[in-house]
Amino acid sequence: MESCTGGYLVNSITEVPDSADYFKGGVVAYSQAMHMAHGVPAGVLHRYGVVSQENATVMAHAIRVHLGADVGIGVTGVLGPSPLEGKPVGLAYLAIVSASAVHAQEIRVPPRRVTIKRRVSNTALIELCKLLQG
Repeated sequence: MESCTGGYLVNSITEVPDSADYFKGGVVAYSQAMHMAHGVPAGVLHRYGVVSQENATVMAHAIRVHLGADVGIGVTGVLGPSPLEGKPVGLAYLAIVSASAVHAQEIRVPPRRVTIKRRVSNTALIELCKLLQG
């Protein structure tokens, strides 16, 4: 489930030939309502905010369960042009969740929309590879 990357993560995964062999799908949750519709409790959003490590982790858990996947990824952050919830543009949170592990990471990138989308998505894929190879 991705927010600030706006589908860039799913696009990156599906650019690989035969990705349908291992990729079940994804959700772009670009509003609080979409987060909640896909399993993020309102209490998490109200207590920690949309842009939080807690939300990214719940997003990863929720999408993993929703799709019946081995691994779930949650990405949220501030795409801009203005700060959100008092957090600066370029701040993002990533979580990768499997049955046996949770990887959580804060990411800070230059405050340009395309840079945020690409770097956060690429970081998620790099960390996913590490987890799978690990």
